[in-house]
Amino acid sequence: MKKSTIFVSVILCFLCKVWGLPINPLSRLLSEPALKDAWVGVIVQTLGEPTENLFAVNETKYFMPASNSKLFTSALAMEKLGEDFIYVTPVLTDGRIEGENLVGNLYLKGCGDPSLTRERLKELTKFLASKGIKFINGDVIVDVSAFTDSKWGKGWSWDYLHFGYAAEVWAIALDRNSITFEIAPALKEGQPAQVSMHLETNWLSFENLIRTVRSGQAFWSIWREPWERVIHFWGQIPLNSPNETIRLSVPSVPHYVGETFRSILKELGISVVGSAKVGLTPQNAEIIAETKSQPLKELVRWLNKVSDNLYAEMLLRTVALKLKGKGSFDEAISVLEQQLTEWGIEPSDVRLVDGSGLSRLNMVKPKAIAKLLQVAKTRPWFKAFRESLPIAGVDGTLGARLRGTSAEGKVFAKTGYIGSVVSLSGYIQRIDGSELVFSVIVNHYNAPTSQVQSAVDRFVLALVEMR
Repeated sequence: MKKSTIFVSVILCFLCKVWGLPINPLSRLLSEPALKDAWVGVIVQTLGEPTENLFAVNETKYFMPASNSKLFTSALAMEKLGEDFIYVTPVLTDGRIEGENLVGNLYLKGCGDPSLTRERLKELTKFLASKGIKFINGDVIVDVSAFTDSKWGKGWSWDYLHFGYAAEVWAIALDRNSITFEIAPALKEGQPAQVSMHLETNWLSFENLIRTVRSGQAFWSIWREPWERVIHFWGQIPLNSPNETIRLSVPSVPHYVGETFRSILKELGISVVGSAKVGLTPQNAEIIAETKSQPLKELVRWLNKVSDNLYAEMLLRTVALKLKGKGSFDEAISVLEQQLTEWGIEPSDVRLVDGSGLSRLNMVKPKAIAKLLQVAKTRPWFKAFRESLPIAGVDGTLGARLRGTSAEGKVFAKTGYIGSVVSLSGYIQRIDGSELVFSVIVNHYNAPTSQVQSAVDRFVLALVEMR
């Protein structure tokens, strides 16, 4: 953003105060100290036809959108799959049931469902047990052939792949392909900290080198190589430190799912003679059980409320799988580009290299986001789409923002954050009853992120209160 623009904004704010005129919200935003020398893109429109631009700056420039990318992912999924779409994950066999024995292999075929959990694997196991099966004379084989992409998004950084927000992407998932750890101080100084997993598994182990100290600040780090199954903890934690939790990704997800399914079978009384493997399901295999997800609108609600990267990546590839027969990112983007054209959005205005916004290679123009939000209003899935967005001061990633202000409960918007990127785009219900569409994206700032978010929140609050 040019320095002259900032200078003019400051002068306008000053004159408005002197003359007692209402301060232009955009001018005030651009003069925020936290946004000094940052790149700022803004567009604010009336909702519906005819559309009127109320405020705009750099709306035709490219910005890193962070998790605002998920607006395109979730809208495309709603459009192409339908809000009532349900994932069905089958269990198949190429063998036969002989009394208490299943003679043959058991196949768990991934279909792209990001919401599969251990509890649902237990339900599958209970169903198999209800058929009288107590022994599987074969292997447990996980089939992930429905997706053909690599397990990480393009441009994802090597130094955060061990965190839960960068979980591996396959055609199958289990508990979001991550495990939560809790770290607490020991009872005595000098002892190792207490480190525990919320979900027990033999697939991961950890090395605990965090020491409990008498006082000071908690300072500890973690590391796991992408292929490694050992997590390394080191650092210090004081005696009076509160417990902390952290979600870490699981390596080699297909094998992890297979081993987990095999152990659940054993736990519930079904012995497996063979081992857990990854492979293809034979064409002659027959379905003997299946587990279903919640409707897509509920999955999208989770995706946008908590900004779940894994859900976004898997839903985008599912669109390609259903429409192109191949669950790849490239095929999904070809579907997206065609859909953008149909929606009246120039495809070149939206350059995505992943479905979640985690990559810094994504580039989007604010005007494209505004157009998407306008189009969504005309679609049959709009109610579910808007309800999936975090609500200011109420829930999701906006639950703690704008609480106690006149914007509480009146802003439905998708947040976004990666290093030096803050974004917020969605719908506003103003005090006077009118509605707005808005998108604010800030790139390359050098202030604390909390200050940038507060500046954006003040802008949004001004839009709510503006008459």
